[in-house]
Amino acid sequence: MSLILVVALIAIFYVAWNIGTNDAGNAMGTAVGGRVLTYRRAVAIMIIFVALGAVLEGWKVMETVGTGIVTSPEGLNPLTQLPLIAAISMIAAGLWVTIASIFGMPVSTHQSIIGAIMGAGILISALEPSGVTANVEYGALGTIALCWVFTPIGAAIFAFIIYKLFTPALRRMKSAVTINRVFGALVVAGGAFTAYSLGANGVGTATAVLYAVSGGGESTIWSPQLIALFGGVALAIGALTYSRRVMRTVGSGITRLDAPTACAAQFGAALTVWSFTQFGMPVSTSQSIVGGVLGVGLVKGIATVSKGKLGRIGVAWILTPLAGAGITLLFGWIAVTIGVL
Repeated sequence: MSLILVVALIAIFYVAWNIGTNDAGNAMGTAVGGRVLTYRRAVAIMIIFVALGAVLEGWKVMETVGTGIVTSPEGLNPLTQLPLIAAISMIAAGLWVTIASIFGMPVSTHQSIIGAIMGAGILISALEPSGVTANVEYGALGTIALCWVFTPIGAAIFAFIIYKLFTPALRRMKSAVTINRVFGALVVAGGAFTAYSLGANGVGTATAVLYAVSGGGESTIWSPQLIALFGGVALAIGALTYSRRVMRTVGSGITRLDAPTACAAQFGAALTVWSFTQFGMPVSTSQSIVGGVLGVGLVKGIATVSKGKLGRIGVAWILTPLAGAGITLLFGWIAVTIGVL
């Protein structure tokens, strides 16, 4: 069991690392794209607020994903009973996000994880390895999918409203220096808020399988706060090592950003993710920030929005949960076939 737990820890670290590589752009891409922060300063601020969000609120999403998607008729968590399959699902989720990061596409790590956990549930239900049975809660998955649909829409609406309400008042300031300072501070605050929401929602999703494997928060060693801190550290390492390409895509690849539009996009996205976190819903920071950027892009006119870039991002979003589930099923089937399970 201890060896399998180590494998699970490595797999979950890998997934959280992937969140850092892919979703760091969601937290600070607009600040960098708007030339308010340098890349290094953006990463430093992101790390601090991701850790705060993970430790303070990460448990909310952790519980939903870890115990609410795959259940058992006997009332036991199948992921707790089969930790190796749980680890396989995280490897599959991380592998897909790594592929997306290589191509600079801000796909949803949440969707990859949810799809992989769904694949694990289907595998256990179909093959019943070691005599363990499982049910996939498609009702819960439907609710999560509905939240995914409303995430970019909500972020776009919030960003559009924030831009229309607040930027005219700020632009009445006569001093250009003061205006730049105010907008700069707001963009940094919006990025910090997004990073906090990423920690609360993204880290909670990434570490949900560890929450399940360790007994659903009942372990005397692996408390939800310690699990969240573990995920936060892994995410920070990912941001430091491989986040620059996606940050550029989000910051300047969809529409050109200045300080006012970057500010509105960040706050709209962060408010959306934080709101869903309060209900324990694992929503995508990628979808949220792209929706926020799209919302402020529409302020300047639909012609300024890169429809080709949005189309490629949309295709990646559709493929992500399917890819996570498919890779999990493939790896899990191989493990069962060779007798590991």
